[in-house]
Amino acid sequence: MQVAYGGGNSQDQNPFTPKAYVSRYWDRHVRNTFPKPSFLLSKASPLTAADTASFTNLAATNTLSTRLPEFCSAAHLLYFPEVRPSFQKHTKDKNFQFYQDAQNFTNYGTSRPSGTDSFKNYATTFFSRPMNDFRRYSRRSASHVDRFHNYGKDTNDIYENFNTYGTSATGGTGEFKHYATRANFPELQFTSYSDSSGGRTQSFSSYSKDGNSGGQNFTSYGKNSAGAGNEFSSYGTKANVVVSSFVNYGSKGTGPNDTFTNYGVLMNVPEETFHSYADGTVGGSESFSNYRVQANVGDDSFQSYAKSTKEGTQVNFNNYGISANPSSDTFQGYAEGAEGDHKVGFIGYGVNTNSNFKDYAKEGVSFASYNTSSSSSTIGGSLNERWVEPGKFFRESMLKKGTVMAMPDIRDKMPQRSFLPRSILVKLSFSSSKIEELKSVFKVSDNSSMEKMMIESLGECERAPVSERSNVVWGMSRI
Repeated sequence: MQVAYGGGNSQDQNPFTPKAYVSRYWDRHVRNTFPKPSFLLSKASPLTAADTASFTNLAATNTLSTRLPEFCSAAHLLYFPEVRPSFQKHTKDKNFQFYQDAQNFTNYGTSRPSGTDSFKNYATTFFSRPMNDFRRYSRRSASHVDRFHNYGKDTNDIYENFNTYGTSATGGTGEFKHYATRANFPELQFTSYSDSSGGRTQSFSSYSKDGNSGGQNFTSYGKNSAGAGNEFSSYGTKANVVVSSFVNYGSKGTGPNDTFTNYGVLMNVPEETFHSYADGTVGGSESFSNYRVQANVGDDSFQSYAKSTKEGTQVNFNNYGISANPSSDTFQGYAEGAEGDHKVGFIGYGVNTNSNFKDYAKEGVSFASYNTSSSSSTIGGSLNERWVEPGKFFRESMLKKGTVMAMPDIRDKMPQRSFLPRSILVKLSFSSSKIEELKSVFKVSDNSSMEKMMIESLGECERAPVSERSNVVWGMSRI
């Protein structure tokens, strides 16, 4: 009996490998002379016969977690490296260049007086699966400068966590330039970012530009701060399906100066949520300029925006939501209960925006050129030129002999992933009802992005298929 299939190495010719099983299954059920589909064979498990037997035994005895890194590497599975705790104080200035390893920087720069810490080309390898944790970074520092240049650029499945970043710091600056540029599925978390700080400036330049999917969460960003300056420039420009969340952004601050310039320009299906944004602030200004200009659809939600502010907080939206296709915006509790000579202004608010204002202040709010169409003079000719990239779209009139069209880059840039062989799969608790057991096997922590991915994936697999797909699902499950 012939059990091997096309391929040059000895592993493919071994009749006991998962790939050989897939090949035999195909020959039994698909009787034709066409070549076997390369895509299906590429997704078959690359495990050798010996590895399959070894990992099957570990799965059966519930000890697979003891060799999790080796298992995920050999089986081409997504693996979150375990970030070990660090107790180094990092009391001196540091300059990291071309830094890749997963690390936990605990008490990094805590209570530092002046000085500069610089990370250049930090975690920039696409297949490195970087996972780094900065805990109590620059906490209670004074006039300290933190710089990240090319942070997480060109990475895949990047997971970065900054916990209590710049909390209670006085003066100094935090700079992120080219943060997560062209990153694929980034998960970026800032918790208690610049909370209770005084006179500290934070800036993000080219943040998540050209990124794909993923989410960014800022919790307690600039909350209870005094005289803080927070700036986002070119945030999410040309990114694809990005979810951003700002919770308690600038809440109860004094004299803040927060600016978003070219935020979400040319984004595809952006989802942005601001909860308790500038809620209860005293004075200061909040500014959005060229917000979501020429974006494709998307949804924005502002809850308790500039609510209960005092002493004349200034809020301005210039060229807000002038999107290419219809989008929706929700403002709830907008400037409600504001005191003093507060001013809220919308200038050039998009025509394609479906807006909903609930419980907003009836005084001090102005709308100029509300729901007006965009123009090249408003958003800049260069942005219009970049909206349709060569090769991504074409007109029917171009489909004729002799026409040369640009070809878009459709190569799969994701790391290679494969299905688990059935002998291992049946011994693991792949079920939503047994999610805790599965988390234990793969060492997944509570409320992590990996837990979220697992829950969503299991939910999708357990969802009842439509009638047209039932046979396909059945056939794949048999394989």
